[in-house]
Amino acid sequence: MKRQQKFAGTWYPSDKNQLERLIEVAPVCDNKDLFGVVPHAGLYYSGELIKQLFSTLSSSINKILLITPSHYFSLPNDKIGSGNIDSFECLIHDIPGFSLPIFETGYEEVTKAEHAVEMIIPFIAQRKNLSLCCAHVNHFTDVDIANMYAKKILSVIDDRTAVIASSDFTHYGKSFDYIPYGPTINKEVESLITEHDKTIAKQFAEGNGEIAYKKSMKDKSTICGIAPMLVVSQMAKIKNMKGRIIGHSNSLNGKYKVESFVSYISIAWRI
Repeated sequence: MKRQQKFAGTWYPSDKNQLERLIEVAPVCDNKDLFGVVPHAGLYYSGELIKQLFSTLSSSINKILLITPSHYFSLPNDKIGSGNIDSFECLIHDIPGFSLPIFETGYEEVTKAEHAVEMIIPFIAQRKNLSLCCAHVNHFTDVDIANMYAKKILSVIDDRTAVIASSDFTHYGKSFDYIPYGPTINKEVESLITEHDKTIAKQFAEGNGEIAYKKSMKDKSTICGIAPMLVVSQMAKIKNMKGRIIGHSNSLNGKYKVESFVSYISIAWRI
């Protein structure tokens, strides 16, 4: 089964040359990262943060496991599911798919619909030597279940497989029904959300994801992708990886005459 691209021309350019210019990753010498978290907004918003991870992603990897939430399907709690996708369409070139035997099966339609999958595909295609497996989870009722999946994934991947969680951070404003600092969006509210999200991201990066996850659930956080992030964070903790925040932005671009905005953070881990 082939996953067809759906968002070219809306969430990112439909012209191949324009897309390649938008996602071009500057070469660096520090290619050591193996795990990461990146946002899944349209590439005009999220592209720079995805670039930051791919600029330091290990040059030795040949596979990527991408774990995303599902925006279009209701998923059962406490299950990570995947589908049998043979290839992923991309303007740059198609990407081969691979499967892992540890996930719930039958999630092909989730993968085909998901924009969180498609936003990272051009960056994978740009590397030219990578294959992709996509898996999906929305919620864990118990962090021990996330730990179980972290161990299972580590048991079937090798050191040449990068694992990336897709997660936007706080969705703030009336349209998201989340206004703990009031309905008016201004510089103070932006700063408070930035501080809040960086605190959570730092906890995940430093191996305290269980604490961050439980608090976020208690606070009814609007982070979209916190369950995938918990799995990758626990995998990094098991492997004694060092994590760090590598980028932050939001959808405001200095404009406050809006009713809602979204915060984005990227995280990376290495041995």
